[in-house]
Parts: sequence; C-alpha cells; structure tokens
Amino acid sequence: ISPSIYPLPTRYYRRLEESNREFQLNLSLPFSQWQGLKGNLKGGLMALQKERTFRENRYEFAQDDIRYDGNPDSFFQVENLGILSNENDLFRFGNFVQDASQLSSNFDGEQLVYATYLMVELPLSTRIRLVGGARLESTDLDVISQDSTKTEGRLDTDDLLPSLNAVYALNERMNLRASYGRTLARPSFRELAPFASFNFVGDFIFIGNPELKRTLVDNIDLRWERFGKPGEIYAVSLFSKRFQNPIERVILTVNGEVQFQNVDLAQVTGIEFEARRDLSFINPSLEHFNMGGNASFVRSETTIGNNELALRRALNPNAKDTRALQGQSPYLFNVDFSYNNYQTGTTAGIYYNVFGRRLEEVSLGGTPDVYEKGRSTLDLTLAKKWGPYKAKLSAKNILDEAIEKGYRYAGTDYTASQFYRGRTFSLSLSYGIEK
Repeated sequence: ISPSIYPLPTRYYRRLEESNREFQLNLSLPFSQWQGLKGNLKGGLMALQKERTFRENRYEFAQDDIRYDGNPDSFFQVENLGILSNENDLFRFGNFVQDASQLSSNFDGEQLVYATYLMVELPLSTRIRLVGGARLESTDLDVISQDSTKTEGRLDTDDLLPSLNAVYALNERMNLRASYGRTLARPSFRELAPFASFNFVGDFIFIGNPELKRTLVDNIDLRWERFGKPGEIYAVSLFSKRFQNPIERVILTVNGEVQFQNVDLAQVTGIEFEARRDLSFINPSLEHFNMGGNASFVRSETTIGNNELALRRALNPNAKDTRALQGQSPYLFNVDFSYNNYQTGTTAGIYYNVFGRRLEEVSLGGTPDVYEKGRSTLDLTLAKKWGPYKAKLSAKNILDEAIEKGYRYAGTDYTASQFYRGRTFSLSLSYGIEK
C-alpha cells in the first residue's frame, strides 16, 4: 500500500438533529351486506413531516516534513511535537492542527408525505371474504448541501398503491388466501444527500446519490393455512415480488467508496413453510412447551445495468446479464422453543436463526463482488413474574459467529472484512402499577 493514500489523522465532530411530526385520522363504518354478514368500510388521512440538519467539523493533524504512513505511534512521538527548528528566524513546526471542514459535508433535509386511503372488508358469503382498497401517497423529499455547487437530492412522486386480499375458508380451521399489493421504499436522507463522508464502522467512504429513485414493489402471495388450538398453525406460502428501481449497495472504486444506486428491475420468488404448536401431543405434561419455526427458499434475479455489464464483460466476455439481488439470501431458517406458564408467571424461550450467503456489495469496477458469509444466531430469554414484580434475563447472539465479507478472485477466496458483534447479556427488574 502506498503511504500517499493514507488520510491524515483526523478528528470529526458531527451533530445530527431530526424532528418528526405526524397526524393521522382513521374512520370506520360497519355495515351489513345483503346476507346480513358484517362488513366494514374504512378510510383515513395521514400527514408526516421530517426535518433533518447535519453538521460536520473536521480537523486534521499535519506536519510540514513528515508524511503520515499509517503508523500513529511514530507520527505523534515527542520528537515531532512543537517547534522542530529555528534557522534564521524561519520556524519549522512539528504536528499542527488545521481546520479541514467543508461546506459539502453539511446538509439540510425535509420530507413531506401526504396519504389517504379507502378500504373495504366485504364477506361475499360465509366462506369467501374480500379485503381491498387503495392508498394514494404523495412524497416530497429534498436534501440540500451547504455547498451550492452540489446537486440537490430530490424526490417528488405521487403513487397509487392498490391492495386486494381474498380469503376462502375451506373449513372451520383451514383457509386459502390470495393477495396482491403494491408497496414502496424511499431512499433515506443519508442515501440521497449529495456528499461523501467517512464511515468509522467498516473504514470506507460513503457517497450519497442525489439521483436515487424510490422503489415500487408488486407483491403476489398465495397461502394455505390450518389452525388448531390457540397459537397452533401450519402454513405454506408461495410469493413473488417484482421490484421497479430497487436500491442496491455498490462499490464505486477499489479505494473503498460505497454508494447506493438503482437498477431497473428485479424479481424475487420463493416458498415458505411455517409450523407452530404445543408439545402436549407427546405428553399432556408438556402443554406449556411450544415449538415453531419457518423456512424460506428464495430465488432472486436482477437485470444488470449497461455500465456494470460492460465492466463485467471486459473481464469475462461470457458474463451473464443477470445476477442475484443485493442483500437477498437464498434461504432463511428460524426455529424457536418456548415455555409459557401464565399460572406461575414463568416464560422462557430459545431462538435460532440462520441465513445463506448473500451478495453484500456490487462492484462497479474491476474488483469482484463482495458476499456476506452465511451465519447463525442464538438468543435466550427467561422471565418470571411475582404479582406486580417481574424479572427478565436475556442473552443475545450467544454463538457470536464472525460477520465475514469476502470475494473470490482467480479461484481463491479472500476476506474483505471480518468482525464480531459480541454477546449481550441483560437483566431487568420491574414493578407494575395497576389501576
């Protein structure tokens, strides 16, 4: 690594202020349809205002004669402090602090969202029930840099978001559901802000993208479900999601600059299995024990943009014009085992989760894509209640597996970053006051 690429030792002072104001009004009108079955007509309004102010002051430690080479111990040694020499009244200074603050590292953001919706819950018969409606949503999002030469980040959209859900009762305990719904995802202030900042966690430069668009998602689901006793369920779901302008995390250069960008289209399809029940079927004495979990198998695909595809085919002429969607795992598993005894006020649970290897950062340069290695987590909770008193013990991330990102080059796997989040243990005591 060339010493010239090391940034000077720097101290950052950052201040972020955000205020949120929200107003909601919801109305409900029950009615009886032609067969006397109960339905409901609902409508409402929502207004949301967010304001954010971000300011950064940056101070660098510099020297006239010594280039920083990445070793802070040698750079800040005593010999490099103060006045180094005075020849013919020409002073040579050691370490000194210079104000490196930039207007471009400061921004103001405002987001206004206005929405109205109308929906109806309509039973067509004792077996068929429809829930449908639409939401009209208007977004006005502005992020303005203190540097007037920077492009303003702006999002101004009006979106109609329809939804329809049909439930067919096969019998008293079994349903078949089909649904369609359109949702959206907006870029955050930080993703849209037109400036670059150093991210301490991960040691990379994050560059905002004022050209980001919001993502529209068309969701189609088909679900079979069977209920047993309270809390008992078996279900199988098929789902498909079509993304317009999905937002992905990309690597711009080999120097670690990261940005969020849109791609045109993406498709996610999959199947999910879910089951939950108590263990009394093994032995009646196990009625307070419950076990459940779900498993999802997912296939994702997105079209590769022209610039990204040109870079890929410059290295590999046979590179495909599609790839997996950034951030989407090919499989997910969740398993939990719990104990609930409300008579004694005792509850406990063990929760296990695992996900498969997923694309973490898309490379827009000559370097390979970065993938996050699949890992598992294990959590534990235990709670006991005595009248108004309650004690709760929890342990999070007990396995503490490494969060590892890497890439493959010329048939060899390399580690891009690796760190451990650590285990978390907590104990809480509470006293409840009831009226």
